[in-house]
Amino acid sequence: MNKRTALKSALLVSVALTGATTTAYAGSTIFTKGDLVIDTVTGSVLDTASPITLQEFSLGAGGASANPVWSLTLPQIANGANAPISGEYGSASEGLMQLTGNGDFLTLLGYGVNANTFNTAPLSTYGTAALGQTTSLTGQPYTTVPRVVALISGKGVVNTTTALTGVFNTNNPRSVYSATGYSFYVSGQGASKTDSTQGVFYTTLGSTTATPIDTSTDTRFVTEYNGTLYVSRDQNPPGSGNQNYSNVSSLTGPKGQPPLNSTGLVTTHITPPASPYSSGGNNGSINLTKALENGVNNSRVGSFVYLSPEQFFFANATTLYVADSGQPKNGNANKAALGEGGLQKWTENTGTGVWTLDYDLVSGLNLVNNANANASTPTAPGVTGLFGLTGEVVGGKVELFATSYGLNELSPSYLYEITDTLSYTTIGQAGLEKFTTLYAAPNNISIRGVSFAPSVPEASTWVMMLLGFLGLGFVGQRKTRIA
Repeated sequence: MNKRTALKSALLVSVALTGATTTAYAGSTIFTKGDLVIDTVTGSVLDTASPITLQEFSLGAGGASANPVWSLTLPQIANGANAPISGEYGSASEGLMQLTGNGDFLTLLGYGVNANTFNTAPLSTYGTAALGQTTSLTGQPYTTVPRVVALISGKGVVNTTTALTGVFNTNNPRSVYSATGYSFYVSGQGASKTDSTQGVFYTTLGSTTATPIDTSTDTRFVTEYNGTLYVSRDQNPPGSGNQNYSNVSSLTGPKGQPPLNSTGLVTTHITPPASPYSSGGNNGSINLTKALENGVNNSRVGSFVYLSPEQFFFANATTLYVADSGQPKNGNANKAALGEGGLQKWTENTGTGVWTLDYDLVSGLNLVNNANANASTPTAPGVTGLFGLTGEVVGGKVELFATSYGLNELSPSYLYEITDTLSYTTIGQAGLEKFTTLYAAPNNISIRGVSFAPSVPEASTWVMMLLGFLGLGFVGQRKTRIA
C-alpha cells in the first residue's frame, strides 16, 4: 500500500468511527508481534451462546512451544455504535480468524447478541435455543440477530460497529477478510443450499447490510493473496447435482480485480483443479494414492475421496497449505466420505497452471474415522482433521500453526505446530515431519481460529495515531494476564 492509499484509508476509518464511544486502554499494548492468538468459546450446553475470548501465546524457538500470556474477552455489552458479539458453543465451522492485509488488526465474525441475554430468553424471543439458527433478517416474527465483524487492534481495542443483517440467515458466519480495516469480505452459510444469504459478501466499516459477491454455495474461509480473492467451500449440492463444490477457488471481478459485487464474477478452481475429474466423476474429490493416504482413508487407495477444505495459507505464489477437516459433506461413510483430513500441501506447475496435491501431513494428529461421530455423545474425543491455519516462511522452512477439527461438536480441541521444508514435494521427503501439540483446551472450552498477533504500527502511521491513541470508535475490553 502506498502512503496516499494508507492515508486515505486512515481518514476513512477515522471518519466512520467518529461518534462511537470508547474506553480504550491508553498506551497499553496487549498484543506482541510474532505471538500467536487463538479464539475460543465456552459453555456446558450444545449450541448455546458464549462470549468469545482471545488467548495470546508467546512462542519458543522454532514455534515448538507456546506459553499463555494474555486473554481478551470481546464485548458483551453494546457501547455507542458497537454491538455485543458472541459465538456458538458447539459450532465447528465458525470462528476462523486472520490478520488484516496490513497486519494491524485481527478479524473474525460472530453474532450480535449478549450471550446471557440469548441463553436466558424464552423461545418466543429468538425462535430457537441454538444461536446459529437465529434469523439475521429484519421484519421477522423473532428478534433479529445481526452477524457482526470484530476488528481488534494491536492495542487490544475492539470495534464491532459492523453489524450485518440479511447475511447467513439461520446459519453460521464463518470468516472475514479486510485489507486495512475499512472494507470487508464476509463468508458463511445460509438457511438452505440455494439461499441467497449464503456465500461471500462485501461491506464497509459501520454498515448494516452487505453486497452479494457469490451466493451460489455456502463458503468457508475467505482471504486475499497477491491481489486476488480466494475462498474455500465444501457443499453437498441440492438435488442430484454434481459434487463439484469442494475446493479452494479464486473470485475475480472485471479486469481481474477483487470483486465488489457479482457483476462479471469469474470463479476459478485452484485446488483441486477444475479438470481432469477424479475417478468419482467430479472435481470436488481426488484420486487417492498410497503416497496420499492418511491412516484413516487407506482402504480408498486406488479410488477417490472427497475434500473438505477449511482455512488455507499461501507460503508463496506456487505453494498452498490447506487445513482439511476430514469430514466432507459428500460421499458415503467408510467410502469416499473418509476424506483427506490433515494438512495438505499443494504446488502449482507454473508451466500449466495446474495445482497438484504433493502430500498430506498427519503424523502426530492421531486421526480417527469420521463415521464414529455420534450426536448423542457430543463431547466424545477424537480428531478427524484441521480447521484454523496460519503460517510464516522462515528461510527455507514453513512454520505452520493449526487448530483441530473434532470428531464430535464438543470433542476436546487442540493447537498444533508443524514445520515443513518449502522445497519438499513428496511424503518421502517430509515423512519425519510431525505435529506438536502446543495447547490442549480445558474441558468446556473449544478452540476455533488461530492467527499471528496484530502489530502496533510506528507512531508516524496515521491509522494507529487516530485509532489507537484517540480511540475513535473503539471499545476496550477486559484483559487478563496469565500468571
